[in-house]
Amino acid sequence: MKKIVASFTVLVYFAFTCGVMVTYHYCMDRYDSFRLYKPASDWCATCGMHTKGTGCCHDQVKIVKIHDDHQTSSVLLSVDKLQPLITTPSEFLSAVLLNDDVTLNKTDHSPPLLLSDQDVYIQNCVFRI
Repeated sequence: MKKIVASFTVLVYFAFTCGVMVTYHYCMDRYDSFRLYKPASDWCATCGMHTKGTGCCHDQVKIVKIHDDHQTSSVLLSVDKLQPLITTPSEFLSAVLLNDDVTLNKTDHSPPLLLSDQDVYIQNCVFRI
């Protein structure tokens, strides 16, 4: 459903950026009908008279188009003067270097051996009542 709505939106946007020719037909100075993408006809469908000589009917052609600029805006970046950076040593960086006496404890996470004489709950010291 989202793809259908998105494709319909793209088609409508594309149509209005390229332009849509709309022909409005006025019969006896009253709005009668409109047509898309069709030129004005020589005769009136409502009263059946020719539109050129009588002055009874007339057609008005308009092109509906979006007049926005579809270009990326240019960003001008200007740096006046670079100031020298003043750096101070951080306490957190030096604290890591001072702690050298870190010991790593390796624990065995492997499953117990199947040939062991002791039960697993005794090895893990888990006694449920």
